[in-house]
Amino acid sequence: MPSTARTALAHQTRPTTLTRRIVGTPAEVAAALAVLRESGRLMFADRPHQHADGRVTVTVRFLDTARTAPPVVRRLRRGRVIAATAITTVAVGVLAGLGYLVAQVAYTVQRNAPAVVGVVLVLLVLAVLLLRRKATCGGLHCSGCQH
Repeated sequence: MPSTARTALAHQTRPTTLTRRIVGTPAEVAAALAVLRESGRLMFADRPHQHADGRVTVTVRFLDTARTAPPVVRRLRRGRVIAATAITTVAVGVLAGLGYLVAQVAYTVQRNAPAVVGVVLVLLVLAVLLLRRKATCGGLHCSGCQH
């Protein structure tokens, strides 16, 4: 529990106990008792006393607090949500960029395939001609060979 929560709890005053009589129709008294019971403040309720005019009286003892019920504490993990969203966004961006680059390379190769094949063939022919050339003469007699 964070220290700020402990400090806030230490400064709270204890609720006082109130005793009151609830008078009304049976439905009204039942609704008032239900509100006290659901809020967690009801400490005691005696048996209902029926009046001749149809009204009911109930004596109740309950805690007098400023709030009817403690608020529901929901801790959001905002940091983790933000980090996960950022990582997902970056991953999608990287994948989209790689896909774009692959598409561009494929398009460039497809568009320039005849020129690339022509250059490769010329280089192969030159390599074959250069490698075929030997240090010996090609059938003519020269002073360098003992032919």
